[in-house]
Amino acid sequence: MVYGRFQRPMTGMDIGSSSVKIVQVQKDKKGWRLLAARTFPFPKDTLKLSLKTQNINDPQAFLETIGEALNGFEGRVHRVGLSIPNEIIKIAIKRYSTLPKSREEAERMIAWMAKKSLPFPAERTKISHFTLSDGVGPGRKLLVAIGSFDVIREYELNLRELKIEPEVIRPAGINQFNFYSDRVPRTGTMAFLGLFRGFFNLFVCVHGIILFYHGVKRGFSDIHFFQDVDMTLNLFRNENPGYKIEKLFFASQVGFGKTLEQGLRTMGEMSTVRMREEDVIFVDDTMADLKEGGLPSFAAAIGAAQSLA
Repeated sequence: MVYGRFQRPMTGMDIGSSSVKIVQVQKDKKGWRLLAARTFPFPKDTLKLSLKTQNINDPQAFLETIGEALNGFEGRVHRVGLSIPNEIIKIAIKRYSTLPKSREEAERMIAWMAKKSLPFPAERTKISHFTLSDGVGPGRKLLVAIGSFDVIREYELNLRELKIEPEVIRPAGINQFNFYSDRVPRTGTMAFLGLFRGFFNLFVCVHGIILFYHGVKRGFSDIHFFQDVDMTLNLFRNENPGYKIEKLFFASQVGFGKTLEQGLRTMGEMSTVRMREEDVIFVDDTMADLKEGGLPSFAAAIGAAQSLA
């Protein structure tokens, strides 16, 4: 198949603690289209997630699993958007009174200011930041993601063994949110809850601008899950007394949709809305199994692919 310059397929990879998910997507005049999607489990103990120490216990198993997954795709995959586990990145919203204009110098200052809260040396950080233009207060308000340079570099170097270049690297929760974000209304105060196997994220947006973020290392199977979600919602309310969430949108990469919805409906007067992936991306009839319930598990991988656009 021959693709025009702006129609070339983009590949996204979502590396989790127990599996890798890989997708190829394409954008055309009608929107996004999912061309292919595969998931392969890692052998037990291939990865051990950590903020400060190396994650890949078995590089050979790691490379063999990803190589096998890539063999099912048409053509050679050279560049990918990469989702890495939420558990190995610290994400926060911070306001800075002043930052250097140079991106490199700004990220060095961000690392220095955060050094007391980091479990690794500030000079060994990898930082990504996004400006939140809220127009309120002095300075610059940023969504900041900070990880260990050595931990993230380990993923990059192993993928390069397969001649794969991860061009954009983001936490899975950010890529999942980006996948759904166009379906979150740009008016009012809206929240988005994204669930993973052992982690959940809560974003709150006001008129389309992120006001609040909080991530919790807690999965649905934990008996305290709904208690932690409720505490996170209360944290938002306490930090932002002038705002009231109107709708809570949610999505899960690990199932439990109906039970999750029932639990979330008990958490205040806001309405609860389950995201519909088929409203975000077109899935060909050849992938009928995804249409029957598997598509949500690929949201972070798709968001990673879209980051290359």
